[in-house]
Amino acid sequence: MTGPMSSNEFGGILLRWLSESRSGKASVLRDGVRSQAQAWGLELKEYADWDWMRKAAALGFIDVDLRADRWSVAPPVLTRLPHADGLALLTGARTAQISARVEEAAQEWMELITVPHRPEAGEAPLPDTLLCQYEDPRSLQKAAEFLGSRYVPCAAMQLTEMLPQAVPGPESAPPGGSTNTLEKYELRLQRFVPVGRDDEDGLYRWRGADYARLTRVRRNGVFHAVERETGIYLELARHRTGAMRWRPESGKGRGGIGRLFVDRYAPLPALHERAAVLCSGFPPSVGKQSQTRAYDNVPRALAEAIAASLQQNLETMPRPVAATGGRTQ
Repeated sequence: MTGPMSSNEFGGILLRWLSESRSGKASVLRDGVRSQAQAWGLELKEYADWDWMRKAAALGFIDVDLRADRWSVAPPVLTRLPHADGLALLTGARTAQISARVEEAAQEWMELITVPHRPEAGEAPLPDTLLCQYEDPRSLQKAAEFLGSRYVPCAAMQLTEMLPQAVPGPESAPPGGSTNTLEKYELRLQRFVPVGRDDEDGLYRWRGADYARLTRVRRNGVFHAVERETGIYLELARHRTGAMRWRPESGKGRGGIGRLFVDRYAPLPALHERAAVLCSGFPPSVGKQSQTRAYDNVPRALAEAIAASLQQNLETMPRPVAATGGRTQ
């Protein structure tokens, strides 16, 4: 293939391949994202391949288990967006058959809204976001059956009851002879830094015997297995540091819906991020100086559930004040 590359081509083709392949090794997918980008003449920044996988998982296209080095395509789902004025999101697998049915429905009876992803410089483009308008929620069940997908009333709010609590995992062995690669998370610097000892409580990581990176949290002299993202929130809680804020929208009747801001150095764990992303169907936007990630259309109840499960006290920001001319301040 030659010629300019659009986001829907790259993301859509890659999702089609994943949908038809169904599953595989996460490391192979990472290499595939980068090699396909190179073939299309796209220059990716460092870790853009991992970032694509993370966002694709948050959007509900795939599931990724880095510990097992596996990915699998998620089943196709049609789900309502919370308080979004008659909009539903189609996510999950997009096989050739599903895509053909979507095209047929859009030509005959479905009000389909296709929103291309607008990647930042150095990012790998994601698949288009597919939204469909509806007037009666009861019509979505039939639409899902026609498309060959499953209907979920509101996946974002359903995940509220499934969010795992941020707690140390099972007891684990200490670094042992791996102190040459030992790093400790420094909250003040918001990153891991090399250390020579593991005699203080905190969050550590090092390379194991198979060169896999291990992340462990030390509490009262005992090491516990933990995911990196969860470990960071455990450290935030230990130091009573907040990393989340929520701001309600300014529109009439929209006080219970708003934007969730998360400090970029404290990325949400996978399931928490999926819950936030499925509120809008779009990946988070990056704030000024790239210091925050912002998730749109998040109900306050969901924002509070995400914060509580991560031992955070959610800060509520002032509601924007409507100004003359319909703008907000």
